[in-house]
Amino acid sequence: MPENENMILYPVSMDDTEDIIRWRNQDFVKQRFIYQEDFTPETQMKWMETKIRTGEAVQFIIEYKKDRKRIGSVYLRDIDMVNCKAEFGIFIGEKDYLGKGIGSGAAKLVLNYAFSTIRLNKVFLRVLADNVRAARSYEKAGFKREGYFEQDVVINGKYHDIIFMGVCADWFLKENGNE
Repeated sequence: MPENENMILYPVSMDDTEDIIRWRNQDFVKQRFIYQEDFTPETQMKWMETKIRTGEAVQFIIEYKKDRKRIGSVYLRDIDMVNCKAEFGIFIGEKDYLGKGIGSGAAKLVLNYAFSTIRLNKVFLRVLADNVRAARSYEKAGFKREGYFEQDVVINGKYHDIIFMGVCADWFLKENGNE
């Protein structure tokens, strides 16, 4: 299991459904996602059956080691083994753990997993342009801005700009001493 001095990542299971739904449906989490519909047990079950079990996605629960508290989730979705890439996503569902570097730390763990274990070449993400805190966290983890798309998505009837970010295996592994 991926881990560092502050956290350990556990593979998601159906037993995590209640936490995933609680975390993901909180306003402070939901408002930072492009997809803002409420999660239900049915949507999580469908995700587990059609994405996790098929290998199209991998998802981990983030546990903070200091107090052994489960605080959120990190994942790779739409894993494309032909082009060796996937989309990154994360949410910290416990407010007290925001702003502590946990997000960038979990991102680095998943990037190392993506490049060293799955053998992907690239991991990318989309972030709402006004989510400055998340964009800084992603840059800290190694993502670079690759594009800015104006009025790219509609959320609650309003157009929003999106920043595309990505990181490639050769650069990430070299920068993190894993050549």
